[in-house]
Amino acid sequence: LGSDCEHTVYEGELVGMILAIEMLREEGGRGTMSLGIDNQVAICATKVFISKPGHYFMDKFHDDLRKLIPVHDDRKLTVRWTPGHQRIPGNEAADEQAKKAARGESSAPKELPKSL
Repeated sequence: LGSDCEHTVYEGELVGMILAIEMLREEGGRGTMSLGIDNQVAICATKVFISKPGHYFMDKFHDDLRKLIPVHDDRKLTVRWTPGHQRIPGNEAADEQAKKAARGESSAPKELPKSL
């Protein structure tokens, strides 16, 4: 993404959500899948399907989600709030990856989803 002078925590959360959708796609997500997010603003934004200025990461999230789960598909994605810093294994792992990215230890561009 870049430095915190260029992007917000909210944008970082949305990028994490995009990466989670990519992971679900790669793993062949089946049935009802869950995505825990510790940012309530990001959760609320998942319900807004109308593009707005500054909404480009959420637009990418929705585009990637439509690719993962097409309209006439029985699979579902449940997005739920996960309290941060409560030692929830998946959330702690995501926080660690976010810290690595903040230190500049990002994935090579060729390893990221095309949407990013």
